[in-house]
Amino acid sequence: MTSYASEEDFLKDQIQSNNLAIEFIKDELEKVISELPEDHAGTKEKIINVYTRGIGYLKKDNQVKKREITLLEL
Repeated sequence: MTSYASEEDFLKDQIQSNNLAIEFIKDELEKVISELPEDHAGTKEKIINVYTRGIGYLKKDNQVKKREITLLEL
């Protein structure tokens, strides 16, 4: 288990982790867009929706963590 010197260090590490996850998901999303064929069931659109919602969630989580860091610095 990782120990952190401060809550701020922990939050910064979580933001970095989220950013890595966002980049990974974006790369996978590009593969889905270019490689997955369209079908009548809308499978491609469903996968794209899940990926984009995941990216959105991680970005919002980063915003929350950045606000927490700002509050800690006061």
